[in-house]
Amino acid sequence: MKPLHSNSLILVWRVAEYEARNLKASMIEPSHLLLGLCKIVDVDLPALVAKDIADRDEILEELLREVRRLRNVFRAAGLNARALRRRLRAKGGGNRFTLSGAGRLRRSKNAKQVFVDAEHFAAIANSPVYPTHLLYAALLTDDESRDAIMNELAIDKNRLRQVAKREALPHHNAEFLQPDKDRTNWN
Repeated sequence: MKPLHSNSLILVWRVAEYEARNLKASMIEPSHLLLGLCKIVDVDLPALVAKDIADRDEILEELLREVRRLRNVFRAAGLNARALRRRLRAKGGGNRFTLSGAGRLRRSKNAKQVFVDAEHFAAIANSPVYPTHLLYAALLTDDESRDAIMNELAIDKNRLRQVAKREALPHHNAEFLQPDKDRTNWN
């Protein structure tokens, strides 16, 4: 049985949590997930994975492969991840408060839905959930602030969505792959 969430997805999730904490958000929102996806392409992955882990080579191989896939999506769509990341951080937003403690931040309802959609796309692709699935799912969510930032940066959201879909679901070509807004669960 394949694991549901890949190591690379877990890493993006942790980076998104870190970004949310730095923005003093009360929950991880879809914009934080997008921030995590944009940040992960600039992380020194070999330095991040401890050298004494038994399966380090396999983990590092997956991380490098999946980050390369994200970079390819960003490059093909003409997206500068650093510029988008900086503008998203500048907008910050969300419910803010002072964090008291080191507990994990929870995902908002919208962020959980992004994960549900990503899991659905991964199931269609018969694979664990990878960052490309999360990217495609995040791009399908309604977010006026994100869209305004993309317009400011001259990022063609439809092109990015198309390239992300092609990478997340390489052997599937159907409009039915967009999640139904009225469904909360794919099961």
